Amino acid sequence: MNFPFILDLALGLIFTYLILSLLASEIQEIITALLQWRAEHLKRSIEVLLAGNDEDSEAAARNFADALYESPWIRGLNQEARGKIARSFRGISHGLGQIYRTLTGTRNVFGSRTSGPSYIPPEAFANSLMERLQLGSAGQLLIETRLQQFVHEQILLPVSHILNDLRASTANEFLLNSELRQLEQSVGQILTDFYDKRVRLAETLDRLNARLEEFVGAAHQVLPENHRLADTFLRRLDFIRRNLDSDSTEKAVWLKKLQPTMAELIGIFEDGSTCYKEFVALANRGNPRARALLNQLKGQVITPALQSAMVTIANKVEAKAEVAENRVDEFGRELEKWFDWGMERATGVYKRNAKAVGLLIGLSIAVSMNADTFNIATRLATDTAIRNTITQAATQAVTTVDGANLGNLQQELDAVQIAVNGSLEQLPFPIGYGPVVLEQQRLGEANWPIPFLPRRLFGWLISGLAISMGASFWFDLLKRVVNVRASGGKEGQNADPHQR
Repeated sequence: MNFPFILDLALGLIFTYLILSLLASEIQEIITALLQWRAEHLKRSIEVLLAGNDEDSEAAARNFADALYESPWIRGLNQEARGKIARSFRGISHGLGQIYRTLTGTRNVFGSRTSGPSYIPPEAFANSLMERLQLGSAGQLLIETRLQQFVHEQILLPVSHILNDLRASTANEFLLNSELRQLEQSVGQILTDFYDKRVRLAETLDRLNARLEEFVGAAHQVLPENHRLADTFLRRLDFIRRNLDSDSTEKAVWLKKLQPTMAELIGIFEDGSTCYKEFVALANRGNPRARALLNQLKGQVITPALQSAMVTIANKVEAKAEVAENRVDEFGRELEKWFDWGMERATGVYKRNAKAVGLLIGLSIAVSMNADTFNIATRLATDTAIRNTITQAATQAVTTVDGANLGNLQQELDAVQIAVNGSLEQLPFPIGYGPVVLEQQRLGEANWPIPFLPRRLFGWLISGLAISMGASFWFDLLKRVVNVRASGGKEGQNADPHQR
């Protein structure tokens, strides 16, 4: 038995496994599409991520995941079928899925819907979660409220007090009246610009300081010089302005006071938290946005795993000093990373499950097509015509694909599938339940040392395991063997002389 003969024998086995693997891949893809395994696995993985493998939290995680799937960010990813034919096929798919769930006793993970997306971008998940939790709206409302209180307590009220003292001392109740109204109007416009998200919070503080400085300049022009009461007023007014016109460190302190931390925002789901009490106080004062937000958050069940993850992410966000003014956006980006991390684990689980399904399909193909590895190897070793025919077909398929210079493995596999389409019928593969194959199996089992376990059972098992390894594995191996064979012996030297 020479080396070219061994290569031809290996080439025949590998090519047989490749064709059967391509068939198995097609069957698995059809089953996956009909039963929506990818979409179902994605939904279940999100539920596991939210529950944190806590059985007590599974029901809450399912309800929360259902709510996330109703978000426009995720609902829009599920493209429904268009046209009568497409809807008919989708109806058949849904019907088969319902039969499968009935037989297996599994639930419809999509709730009231019949399907879901097979892929969710991290940004869509993070936006859906943030929208569900209303963290962005809650944070914006708290900032607006605190900023309004800050303007009132640090600017308008102190200015009004010292101006009233000046008016009382000078007996002129209209002193700086127009300048004060202009200041109030300017401050009001600045707040409106911030509420409408035209400017950021740091820029808003700078604008407030600039308007107060303009008011100080106007007061200098209106009030008489070297007047004791006027000088006292201007000194007190300048003190208020300097309290706002601070360095970058002090400005960062003001920003942190005005902006709630992410940990504070997450605490809105706890009745005793400072943030929750602040919202209750706003609602009691008649703030419609605070009242509506509290109503939305009532009954919102946050699983311990999600709560713990959000707290961890919040602490990470707070540790970044550069995002002090953009906590919510940074929190969303960290949520995307958390989702990515969870989906990486879910992908590993899906691959293991797909491997198990592939093994079952491989065994089913091996049994249904009587793909007995022992019998196939025996026929390839003893029948020169079959071996040469299969070897030539394998070599031609690899040569055709390499000549196309596709460069992509999936494209190469598709090309191989087209090239060998119908090979199971056209090529003399020693598989099937024909009388010749069955007789050869019977003769091969004559000397089998385990009479109570037929040899074909082990042959089917080996074939099933080989098929489950996937078409990409066998195609890559096939190219290597063809290359080795091409660099080896010449045509006509590949047959074993003892087998002629």
